[in-house]
Amino acid sequence: MLKHLLLAAVVVAAAPQTVAKPAADATDTGPAPALVDAAWLKAHLDEVVVVDLQEPKAFQRFHAPGAASLPYDKWRTNAPKDNKDPALLESMLPDIAELEAMLGEAGIGNDDHVVITATGRGAGDMAAAARVFWTFKVLGHDAVSVLDGGLVAYADAGGRLARGPSQRPAASFTAEPRLELVPDAEAVAAARAEGVQLVDARSEGEYVGIYTGDRDERPGTIPGAKHLPYDWVAADGGARLRSAGALTQLFEARGIDPGKAQVHFCHSGNRAALSWFAAYAVLGNEEARLYDGSMMEWAQTADRPVAAEIELCEAC
Repeated sequence: MLKHLLLAAVVVAAAPQTVAKPAADATDTGPAPALVDAAWLKAHLDEVVVVDLQEPKAFQRFHAPGAASLPYDKWRTNAPKDNKDPALLESMLPDIAELEAMLGEAGIGNDDHVVITATGRGAGDMAAAARVFWTFKVLGHDAVSVLDGGLVAYADAGGRLARGPSQRPAASFTAEPRLELVPDAEAVAAARAEGVQLVDARSEGEYVGIYTGDRDERPGTIPGAKHLPYDWVAADGGARLRSAGALTQLFEARGIDPGKAQVHFCHSGNRAALSWFAAYAVLGNEEARLYDGSMMEWAQTADRPVAAEIELCEAC
């Protein structure tokens, strides 16, 4: 419990189609599923590489022994200040060669089983972990899992923790890209024309058009999209995912067929990574896709349709 309290204090300061079990436990055998719990990580810690998404200062205070420090901001692009070029969007998937180099320098090779570990402060942390899981899938690396509940759950379960810097020996990582997992705006438009289910993971205010994530972004959603706020797939909006059964009920309650093709989006492909993860990894829907550019890309230009349920006249 003391470890949990210490970690929590640091956190605050640092601010197909078969249904899978929501998280593997320590008694599971065979290949680890996409979601593992703290007991599983404790039992297999020496067999995996933990990818820790904390900022460097937080990492040096607490991390799983032997973890590779790869803060979340390294997993997304940074656009020039006041960028107006839709081709240079920020927060997108980095170049494949850059990711290969980053992973190799961090000591992660093609044969490593990676467990992605966020801090565990809430659904936002889990969305970041899900986004990195998606990145590994795009790179063609299937030996990857997400730690349910993050480091807080691991520490609370009595998991070993280390302090200070940690550097693994350099390795070689070669991607086998699956670009079909990275639909662009044209692919999303084609999917929409074919009747593929669109899932908007943003807040209700963004979905109905009251506000946007960027001043250059037209308010509203992609016409026909269903609304499933990303934090709903986490139990009580926290850092643990709901059970597979509860997720199935949730998707169906929002008018989404859990077993059919889906495109998940938000503002920049971060929050939607969690609803996508629930569909793709927990419910086993390999036809689920994450739209990297999301509304940041879709709503910048007038040639793509946007529907706003509520249109306010700010000059009235």
